[in-house]
Amino acid sequence: MRTKDDLKEKMILEKALTMISKIGLSGLKMSLLAKEVGVATGTIYIYFKDKKDLINNLYVYLVKKETELSFENLPQDVPFRGRFKAALRSYINRVATHPEVQVFFEQYARSPYNEGDNEAIIAEEDKALKPLYELIETGQSEGFLKKSSTTLIIIMLCGAVGELSVQVQTLSTAEIEDCIDMMWDAIAIH
Repeated sequence: MRTKDDLKEKMILEKALTMISKIGLSGLKMSLLAKEVGVATGTIYIYFKDKKDLINNLYVYLVKKETELSFENLPQDVPFRGRFKAALRSYINRVATHPEVQVFFEQYARSPYNEGDNEAIIAEEDKALKPLYELIETGQSEGFLKKSSTTLIIIMLCGAVGELSVQVQTLSTAEIEDCIDMMWDAIAIH
């Protein structure tokens, strides 16, 4: 059995993302993906047992990547509200400059790939989102954020950012900051 190459696996996932943003989840065919990557179709199956496995792995890969990139330069020496807004701003900028990611997340959320027995995917998603969970839980424990379910807060924020990302090209910097303030106001204790 051939061994997996992490760089090749990443390349397959990135090419799948690009293709999905153009042709959708249903249009993605393993043979077309293999051709796009420049490998034999059988090579794709070394990395992913089937299309569902590929799509679910792409989802986990993107959640992890986007969370890491959104938190990598988060200032630690500023008050909580500033850190929180910086994280939101970073994620909004990521989504605005990489719309294919948001396209994938929206399709995945409404697809059969996001249904059924996905405990392993949910566990990986929770692990990838740990910095976001910790940020929200810190805000709650320090008395800045409502004691609502952390998961519900994340759903609300991600939904708002996703919709904002569709409009961000037509919004001024001041309007984007207003949106960040509105998201803060929705979950902050006043």
